[in-house]
Amino acid sequence: MARLIRTISAFALLVSGTVVTVADAQTFPTDDPVVQQIWAEGMENSQTYALAQALLDSIGPRLPGSPGNDAAVEWLLAKYEAWGISARKEQFGTWRGWTRGVTHIDLIAPRVRTLEGTMLAWSPATNGAVEGDVVVFPDLPNEAALHSWLPTVQDKFVLLSFPEPTCRPDQVWAELATPESFERLQQAREAGRRSWNQRFSNVGARRSTEVIAAIDQAGALGIFVNKVFSTQTQHIPALDLSCEDYGLVYRLAENGQAPRVRLNAESEDIGERPVFNVIAELRGTEKPDEYVVLSAHLDSWDAASGATDNGTGTTMMLEAMRVPGRSPRSNGRPTRIVQSRQRDLADRLPQGPGTDRCRRVFWCLVLEASARDCATHRAGYPWYPWPWQRPHGVHVCRRARFSTSVSLP
Repeated sequence: MARLIRTISAFALLVSGTVVTVADAQTFPTDDPVVQQIWAEGMENSQTYALAQALLDSIGPRLPGSPGNDAAVEWLLAKYEAWGISARKEQFGTWRGWTRGVTHIDLIAPRVRTLEGTMLAWSPATNGAVEGDVVVFPDLPNEAALHSWLPTVQDKFVLLSFPEPTCRPDQVWAELATPESFERLQQAREAGRRSWNQRFSNVGARRSTEVIAAIDQAGALGIFVNKVFSTQTQHIPALDLSCEDYGLVYRLAENGQAPRVRLNAESEDIGERPVFNVIAELRGTEKPDEYVVLSAHLDSWDAASGATDNGTGTTMMLEAMRVPGRSPRSNGRPTRIVQSRQRDLADRLPQGPGTDRCRRVFWCLVLEASARDCATHRAGYPWYPWPWQRPHGVHVCRRARFSTSVSLP
């Protein structure tokens, strides 16, 4: 946390128009009282903990199209208003609206145990508690065998992820195991994953989503995986089970010990909803044609509080705006922050006569993302989220004098 606060304080000095290193700032080679005030505000009156606590504990996950994401947008606007910083929200489109309710899942045979699991984002609900046996997606020889197997999943839950042989992180094995046993584990795990993925190829599926769609239509009660992202089902719930509990249920099913599960999963599809970027700006007067651009995406997946992805980046950017905003002197360069889902920062810079938007960026700092967040485009091409999707002529803003992408631990 102290390192994060020092980074914010040093960056706030950059925003103010004073370029110093952290080491220089700590020894104060300048008598400028504004620089000293900014450093003291960041180091002695940091608000990062309070900001993070409110965002992550109270608002929580910020899935696009969800009430949580809407609440985060309004919270940001209220914070900027309280600090006297100009801010607005800009709609960039719509998103499938969804909100989760209670999820409760129990193993009821061959013994009773409450399992740790959560619905994947945008998952359908169960409409009350349902019970069913659990089966493993089998190793089938071909597509015809898949069509013969599908009717057997009626009123059952299907396991669709590779069961990890261990739930301990590799660094623990590297520390405690012998080199030989750790190597055997890695080799066995990689072989197991390849074999599991081959199950989908054997039945003619280019990806697992094709098998999921078939199971979704075949009358299954739901699917269980060991990976937290979004569902590919339209009619049945999809749940992530914790690594340990997924392994337990898988071993019971694989060994013919008839695991049976009771599930109650609540969610609501709330239709297409508008989604927004939040744009805040500190006006500069000394160098109005140069911009410092900050970015951290506000949205998150729904299964947790969205702390590392990307609450840390959001709170750091908030603090980087708050600290220089308390300076009695106008900052040297305009500073614009984009807290968003759609990430095309160059388009958030105003047009200027005879100037290229990209050239006007003095520094572009992106928290938990990549340099593509500083992308601009020519000839009217739209924004493309991945480099391989960009047509010729779409490029990264390498002409900014400084461009930094940081992933926080």
